[in-house]
Amino acid sequence: MSGTCTIILAAGRSERFGGTGGKIWALIGGVPVIVWSLQRFSSHPEIDHIVLVGREQELPRLQELAKQFQKVVAVVQGGNERWESVRAGLDAIPPGDEWVLVHDAARPAVSTQLISRVLSVTKTARAAVPALLVADTVKYVGSNGLVKETLPRELHSDSDVLRLTYIQTPQGFAVSVLRNGYERYFGDRKPTDDAQVVENDTPVQVVEGDPDNIKLTYPEDLPRLERILLQASDTRTGFGYDVHPFAEGRKLMLGGIPIPHPQGLAGHSDADVVLHALIDALLGASGMDDIGTLFPNTDPAYRDADSAQLLQTAWQKVCAQGWRLVNVDATVLAEAPRIRPFVTAMRDRIAAILQTDRDRINIKATTSEGMGFVGRGEGIACYAIATLRRFNAP
Repeated sequence: MSGTCTIILAAGRSERFGGTGGKIWALIGGVPVIVWSLQRFSSHPEIDHIVLVGREQELPRLQELAKQFQKVVAVVQGGNERWESVRAGLDAIPPGDEWVLVHDAARPAVSTQLISRVLSVTKTARAAVPALLVADTVKYVGSNGLVKETLPRELHSDSDVLRLTYIQTPQGFAVSVLRNGYERYFGDRKPTDDAQVVENDTPVQVVEGDPDNIKLTYPEDLPRLERILLQASDTRTGFGYDVHPFAEGRKLMLGGIPIPHPQGLAGHSDADVVLHALIDALLGASGMDDIGTLFPNTDPAYRDADSAQLLQTAWQKVCAQGWRLVNVDATVLAEAPRIRPFVTAMRDRIAAILQTDRDRINIKATTSEGMGFVGRGEGIACYAIATLRRFNAP
């Protein structure tokens, strides 16, 4: 059975978007644009593989991100021009794939229905693009701001009516058609889309596009994309609690960092109550099993385990279900040591593990006013709340 690969182009310079981070890393609902695009294709049942094309300086970051998506088979370096990036992606397509979709990473609102529509027509016509009719009047305007020419939206001939259209991505092709097209293309202009390199030799079928499938080009496009992507979301909150007694001869780990203290906490793993409570909160919000089920204390593999690794594993499972972090709030109960001096480092560590901004991680500390086992200095406890959101796409 022939396979289908999507090439996601993320190698643009984002010159019109401005800023220093690049538009593919702009956040929509706390989720980078590139993640929205990857998840759209990763979750589509007809897409077998994904090739991600990026800028040289961003390849390590993209490679780390790609670990969350099993369908990504390659992360490759793009070129200075769009067509160079497409050719690099074509070279990385798995040998058994017969069909390819090429998509701009900056179109994060592409729908499942549009992907299916383009792919269905592609498998019949061998080349297909989504398009919308131009409804506005289009004019050529000179550098001096004066109108030079008005373009007709329609041209009539004896045999046909030609209409101006906006072309979108994903564009679909038989792999052989697109490869041959790029090998033979000697146009006077650099191709601005992939249909341009095949349309002289292969008829390109137009399918109905999607007005919500807009391309992030300018900063002012973000609010519209937010309205599109966040209009249908599922938000859930989970609660976690953990407690461990003090023990001699153990290193004290809290929030993923070592804390200077004469005693550590007793437990099968490193007994990091902050990360354990957080894991349970994340699993609870996503409707998954608790930490004891995921990492049983009867399994020797987790003896003295680094809880940061456990959190990373749990978070990957949560992300695989389409959930994204809104925020985390944790309260540590301890008479000693004083937690406040280490809160910033804890937040940084947790934010790094969850691949999010530090301002989404909040940690507080309090005592038990001398009451109970915490008040007697017998151990440390932690409460954690995590809020997750699953959007209408990721």
